[in-house]
Amino acid sequence: MPDFSKPPIMRYRGPMVDGHVHIRPPEAMRVFLEVAEAYGVRHFVGVGDLAAIAACRKGLPGCVAGVMRMTFEDVADAARFKTRVLTELKRGLDEEDVRGVKFWFSPQFHATTGLWLDDARLDPIFDFLCAQRLPALVHVGDPDAWFAHQYADTAKLGTKAENLAQLERRLARHPELIVQAAHLAGNPERLDQVAQLLETHSNVFPDLSATKWLARELSRKPEESRAFVIRWADRLIWGTDLVVARRPDMTADDYATRYYVHRHLWEGQGRLASPIPDPDADAFQVGPSSAPAPGGGTPHGGHGVMVAGLNLPVEVLRKIYCLNSQRLYRIAVE
Repeated sequence: MPDFSKPPIMRYRGPMVDGHVHIRPPEAMRVFLEVAEAYGVRHFVGVGDLAAIAACRKGLPGCVAGVMRMTFEDVADAARFKTRVLTELKRGLDEEDVRGVKFWFSPQFHATTGLWLDDARLDPIFDFLCAQRLPALVHVGDPDAWFAHQYADTAKLGTKAENLAQLERRLARHPELIVQAAHLAGNPERLDQVAQLLETHSNVFPDLSATKWLARELSRKPEESRAFVIRWADRLIWGTDLVVARRPDMTADDYATRYYVHRHLWEGQGRLASPIPDPDADAFQVGPSSAPAPGGGTPHGGHGVMVAGLNLPVEVLRKIYCLNSQRLYRIAVE
């Protein structure tokens, strides 16, 4: 088994910002922070509640740009919801230097709440974000494999196209909104459509998180993927979407394997066996990335996914690893 305590390759040795990570207070992040440091990552765009953001500001000064996670438990009462959320946003901005707001609008969320991203009850939130020039980190899409299987009830959950369209409708209502569109705008399977989104909206910045999903899909079409990242290098935000301490038994390898895959995907050459178990690779045909591991056998995890190294130029790596997040979230990087 490979040694995941260090990167498989380090062509880029400059500062790195993990532009999409779910944070906890620093005492719960010790193992994660040690792993991130070993991979050259010392700054984070951290999604969490105000308590976690406050704790990280105090315990990890200058390291975390806080992105506040939205809650919607009282959205049925539009007036109460508006007052509560705007009060929280103003407090977060004034007291905790919040740099953005997270919106998780997956099919399950819509099925549970009846909310789409363009619901009029959310207009005051987006008015505030536009006025303050705060980015919205938006999740609106999930893997094709999920829509083919666990999301088959499209009458309840919507099709993938319907889920993706809610972002376009919100941008039509708030054309000045700055958006970090999670997981290549939820659509890494169709880079031509992501490119069209980028061409239409100059204020949209797709991120490169959701490690196993992005690695699996981009590895199916490495030449197209490489050309896409180079073409849009000024607009892409690198990140992992790691959820720190999601389980009490998480080990260093649970974090390191994600960084390990990213360093090979963006910097490496050839194909590397993914160490991340990926049930979707069995549930959905993943094409060339499911080729056998060199020398026979299957990768650790048993799902046969091979990660294609895109061998990006160092100047492109510098933009996606650091400069774009630094600019979007006003991060001071040494």
